[in-house]
Amino acid sequence: MLKKCILGAWLWAVAAPGWAQAVAGAAQARIATVTEGRPANRFKVPQVQLADAAVAARINRRLVALVLGGETNPALSVRQQLRQAERTCCYDGENGLGWNTAGQGLTGCDYTVLLNQQGLLSIEYSQEFTGAYSWEQARHATFDLRTGRQLALADLVADPPAQLTRRMHGAISRRLGETMAELRDVGDSTDFEIVAENFHWDETAKRVRFQSDPGPAEEARASEPDLESFALTPTELRLYYERMLPHVLLNLEPDNTYRFPYSRVQPRGALLPVAARARPPKAK
Repeated sequence: MLKKCILGAWLWAVAAPGWAQAVAGAAQARIATVTEGRPANRFKVPQVQLADAAVAARINRRLVALVLGGETNPALSVRQQLRQAERTCCYDGENGLGWNTAGQGLTGCDYTVLLNQQGLLSIEYSQEFTGAYSWEQARHATFDLRTGRQLALADLVADPPAQLTRRMHGAISRRLGETMAELRDVGDSTDFEIVAENFHWDETAKRVRFQSDPGPAEEARASEPDLESFALTPTELRLYYERMLPHVLLNLEPDNTYRFPYSRVQPRGALLPVAARARPPKAK
């Protein structure tokens, strides 16, 4: 009887390779997509499957809360919560207007898995909003697949926050400097002034002026990079810096993703195995 049970479990694992992969030390999660909405399933939320159901449930609750902006109801299934979000944005029963395809407020969500290995899961989730115009914003979350805990950057890299902030200051100023140089070449002084004002660009010093820079307290300066807005991939740490320009000038906003290969930071904790795999093999 025992042999039959063992054989049955083995056959079940072979038949479900994704699940079997998750069983092996929670090195990787199996991910399913829960979809809802019209048209074309506009709401998409990831849900993980792990051998440890309690850990999976912890991650899944957090994912729903993040993607739906904290408005969750644990008494409802994930699909029911997505239907509720769709009804909130896109159904007007009070005025008898019924379903509105465009909607208002949070009108869609999606996600991309950036890392799912070595016990870490890093996800980028996007939210679509509709008002006077539509726009998207991307957010990020990284989880320990063994505990279900959402990780902070300090859990994964040993670099001092002040040092990372200084590096981000330099990278942001260099990237924006390229944009400002292009605007100078084009000769559009209006766009130049709008971008300079929104990013607090110091044309004399050729750099962004940040809140931590010395100067009068009332002087307008750019917000500091948020080091908790980060993501992981198999090869690099990603930090982000975004300032929303006026809608008509969004095409002038520099790429907000700043990439740091693991060789340029000090990985620690759960990130060490991922960073070790990312290193090129040593010459023999």
